[in-house]
Amino acid sequence: MYALTVLMRSLRGACNSVYVSGGLVNRYGGLNEVAVQVLLGRLKVCKGSRRGLALVIIDDLPILSDSGTDDADCFIDHKCRESITCNVTMPEYPQFVIDVSLWRRHTKGELRSLIIQLMQSLRELRRYLWDGNLTVTGIDYDFMNILHKFTGNINTTARFLRNIPPSYLKPAVMLDPYGDVELTEDIIRSINVFIIGGISDSEVIRKGETFELYKSLGLHEFNIPRVKLTLRGVLTGVPERINKLISIILMVKYSNYTLEDAVIANQSKADKINRLNRELSILKNIDSSTLVNLLTWLGLTPWDSKVMSVLRRHGLLSSN
Repeated sequence: MYALTVLMRSLRGACNSVYVSGGLVNRYGGLNEVAVQVLLGRLKVCKGSRRGLALVIIDDLPILSDSGTDDADCFIDHKCRESITCNVTMPEYPQFVIDVSLWRRHTKGELRSLIIQLMQSLRELRRYLWDGNLTVTGIDYDFMNILHKFTGNINTTARFLRNIPPSYLKPAVMLDPYGDVELTEDIIRSINVFIIGGISDSEVIRKGETFELYKSLGLHEFNIPRVKLTLRGVLTGVPERINKLISIILMVKYSNYTLEDAVIANQSKADKINRLNRELSILKNIDSSTLVNLLTWLGLTPWDSKVMSVLRRHGLLSSN
């Protein structure tokens, strides 16, 4: 919740406590997301009394919300009579760079999926940091027109550029499912620029396009490692969507998740079922304990219809 921490820090001396309505928290998705909206200028910090229950204390500054009797002398809202100027400087790093140079190869459905993933990536960043930690490159006039048709006039400080800024090229890594270096928690915590190919292959298999993008961007000239994200050394079951990859990195970097737990937390149902099928295909002598441990690891239940279908396929459940 970096945006929230920085915002509260800037309000010390101006406020003794800050009230945020439950409606705003629900609308934007959380307290950090509300703080991001203040930084973007959509919300204001106002001088005025409110009452609520203290939810959290940031730098000795309580943040209150609904249903309480504690007093706040400041509140956050869209409009107010007396607003407080927030002098906030957010860190530029970590930086997530999504390059969409190959966007013209996508079908209409894939392009729509790509743009949705870009917007969802912004949402993931707002949970921990803010919009300024996202840069989308490979942009041209036509792509921006399509983006605006999907999103309207989006209010964001994310940058949309033609090329990757040279300052982002060292140190950095590029995520590639066929990379030659395995992504680890140490890499995630030590590297501050993550380059991701803006490639959607929901309709057409695009194996090797990330490496093609890597070469076309000249990243090999800077010896930028191509890192692959695996789950216990295997690609099967690893989320592929851009926003999920960003979420995994953020969870490891800021929420003390292990890489394995972050991957599993971000798996879709299809990811879990695919990994279950893969594990059952290679295991020998599957007893009930092994099966229970496998389902528990993946966060699956034996009475789920899709799980039952996989179990029947492997002869572990009667078809009757």
